[in-house]
Amino acid sequence: MRPRPVKPALTRSEYKHRAIQQAGTEIFLDLGYDAATMDHIAAKAGVSKQTVYNHFQNKDGLFKATIADLTSALMAPLVVRDLDSATPERRLRALAEDFLALMLRPSSLALYRLIVAESARFPELAAEIYAVGAGRMLATLADYLSWETRNGRLRVADPPLAAEQFVGMLTGRLQLRAVLGVGPTPDEGELKRRANYAVSCFLTIYGPQNRAP
Repeated sequence: MRPRPVKPALTRSEYKHRAIQQAGTEIFLDLGYDAATMDHIAAKAGVSKQTVYNHFQNKDGLFKATIADLTSALMAPLVVRDLDSATPERRLRALAEDFLALMLRPSSLALYRLIVAESARFPELAAEIYAVGAGRMLATLADYLSWETRNGRLRVADPPLAAEQFVGMLTGRLQLRAVLGVGPTPDEGELKRRANYAVSCFLTIYGPQNRAP
């Protein structure tokens, strides 16, 4: 039996970088972008504020890294390409449930409101945040749909469009109602029902039993 490769230990600098990014994620999600400060993040990470600036030039840079990290965690199951590990139905359902839970967090809604409100003042930052967040998510999902189509488990003629359709089915008006504070917050059972319904509809259109248009 071949021994598993041993991962090299993190250097001191890598450890601090990871600690700062983790602290940034927690602080941004707890306080939102505006209220979060580099002092908060430094204290949470157990490093000096200057160390934070040494690793991330400014709060914008750390925030973009945080969004990219959250997106990577959300999309991780789709990056693993193994036909034996899970069916498209299982992978898409897991993504759907995780996405809905993340989208409706009070902290996520606060960040969404802030990004929308500040996008006119800081269009470049807004574009970069979209690129590392929603844009990257859609691109990863489209790439996954292409891969499953090549392997005959899905039939998707336009993966980028299908990726947007899938996310649109999940989002519906849930996010808008939550942002506006209209109606009750869906519980876990309701989110699972919505995720299952979206996956079922998606596979009815793009499942292997259908021919791509």
